[in-house]
Amino acid sequence: MEATNVVLITNVGQGYGRAIALAFGRAHHDVMCADRDAELATKTAAEIEEQGGQAIPIQADMSTQLDVRNAFGKVREIFGSPTGVVHVASYESHTPFFSLTETEHAELLNENLRSSLLSLKVASQQRTSPWFVLVGPPTSANEPQMVSLRGALQGLAGSLQEHTEKLRINLIFPSRAASDPAHDARVSETVLFLGSDRATGITGQTFHIVLPPPPKIIEDLLPEVRAALDENVQQADLEASLFMGITNLV
Repeated sequence: MEATNVVLITNVGQGYGRAIALAFGRAHHDVMCADRDAELATKTAAEIEEQGGQAIPIQADMSTQLDVRNAFGKVREIFGSPTGVVHVASYESHTPFFSLTETEHAELLNENLRSSLLSLKVASQQRTSPWFVLVGPPTSANEPQMVSLRGALQGLAGSLQEHTEKLRINLIFPSRAASDPAHDARVSETVLFLGSDRATGITGQTFHIVLPPPPKIIEDLLPEVRAALDENVQQADLEASLFMGITNLV
């Protein structure tokens, strides 16, 4: 296996992380699938293998320093240093600002800002010079706590880029919350491009990715249900199956 194709992707259990991991698997990268939920990491890795790719699951809470170091250590143990890192920090809060609790705000910072800081720090200490793409919270989450958080992530990535020549860092903000791999393809395609040889001169940039509206039925499902849907499911077939199910109950 070529070490040049090894990518560590975080929070792969659902949403953008899963979509990006599947895309890298199809592009013949060896994918290290990290998620705090070992079962979800294993499921996404299995999906990649089913489509002909190579993947290894890693249980890791990326907001915990020890887990972050262990995740990178696992990659080095198997393949050597990764040549690419995709950290998905897209946790959202839609609580009105004046109703936001201290606990919820702390969780928001922990899931997004702290995890990004730790991931960037460890990635910058690797022996080789990996590229790093940070996928932040969608711009559709527009409460003050989310606007300020996106600004903090942009400031962190930009400031670190000015202080290191080892790490090529780019940041992505999708226009909405994750839906399914097919409708989120523009995010996956952008990350694939930023990790390719064609993008070696692109660094320190922020990309705002406008996505098409998701299918209404899929949009209304819980995140864990959306994650379980096959990426090739056709909306018409899904609606038909649901209609038949309702008809049978009448």
